[in-house]
Amino acid sequence: MNITKENTIAEIVSNKLGSDHVFSKYKIDFCCGGNMTLEAACKENKVDFEMLMQEIETINIKIGGEYNLKDMDISSLIEKVKEEYHNYLDENVSQITPISAKVAEVHGLENPEVIEINVLIKGIEIVVLEMLKNSNNTLFPTIEKILTLDNISADISENQIEIVKRTVKKSEIAHQLVSDTFKEISNLSSHYLVPEGACNSYRFLYQKLHELDHQLQKYIHFNTHVFLPKILKTCTQ
Repeated sequence: MNITKENTIAEIVSNKLGSDHVFSKYKIDFCCGGNMTLEAACKENKVDFEMLMQEIETINIKIGGEYNLKDMDISSLIEKVKEEYHNYLDENVSQITPISAKVAEVHGLENPEVIEINVLIKGIEIVVLEMLKNSNNTLFPTIEKILTLDNISADISENQIEIVKRTVKKSEIAHQLVSDTFKEISNLSSHYLVPEGACNSYRFLYQKLHELDHQLQKYIHFNTHVFLPKILKTCTQ
């Protein structure tokens, strides 16, 4: 696809592999802020559109060319979300919590922002793990059963539709909480800028938080603009 100023951020992330890294570089929100046009995003973040477009095209070609998530079927999308996002989140979120607690305990007096960050991380862990549980134990099994129906629009039950709508709504609420919390963490940490002379644990914490922030933005974009809309369309058409 050709990139224009009228394209939304979400459209670019869905179609241009690697564009998420470019948006992160310029601190452009591509998950909950994905409906903003490139023109508006560039103006808000004081980024030159032509430069942004060139960087997106360059990294897209380097990583692998055209790639459109919206062309994938629901079963393939479920496998993708499990392998690419859920496995990572399940392994990494809980690992960060004790590191955050250690840094807050050791450096909290000198750098009080790490105490606030530690409190926020505890909340993130609860929300993310519940979000994964909601998908793995309720949404995915329900969708997989629906996909076995001979005629989905005729055979799907009201209970199945209600389960899908309810779990999707829970996911949307969790996405917003996570996105807002990480914006606060990013601001508190001066966008993950490690203080001069910081210890290895401090550095590792900010490195992992920055990485987790990026992965969660990708996950939220994937759910908000690709996966959940396709599920709702399939189940309520």
